[in-house]
Amino acid sequence: MAEETQAQEEVETTEAITQAPTTYTQAQLDSEADKRAAKALETAKAKWQAEQAKALEDAKSEGARLAKMTEDEKAKEIEKQRQAELDKREAELNQRELSTSTKSLLVDKGLPTEFADSLVALGDADKIKAAVETLGKTIQETVNKQVESKLQTDPPKNGSSALDGADDPFKKIMAQYKKK
Repeated sequence: MAEETQAQEEVETTEAITQAPTTYTQAQLDSEADKRAAKALETAKAKWQAEQAKALEDAKSEGARLAKMTEDEKAKEIEKQRQAELDKREAELNQRELSTSTKSLLVDKGLPTEFADSLVALGDADKIKAAVETLGKTIQETVNKQVESKLQTDPPKNGSSALDGADDPFKKIMAQYKKK
């Protein structure tokens, strides 16, 4: 019984697959596209509203926390927040400066600037400079070895040359002048 049901489902599936492909009108395609766009907008709107609600809740809790503090504690907290923001900005500026100087160093050494992001992760200008020096030397040595290997030629395998032996046209001409 179960086998008959399974066989019948397979036949129905095969028939469904062999049917002609469904064609849609432009209006149906536009309608489907509009539905999907509306759904995406609703999802984005819901996400934005959730983020705004969380930000509002955080601001309220921060305000309530500050309201419970004394004036001195409030001043210290505000100063602490301001200092944290300044430290964050300073770190971002240092990161940009380090990135710029690293790219400049790479350009001066003739190396690709794509290495800059990896090198900036080291965080220290001296370490970056040492890494660039090592990288430059390594690349130069590798290139030199590759060039030398490409320039190297193999001698003829059978020892013969077109300009050697009795068939040498220059030797024949020289032999004529020597006879005279």
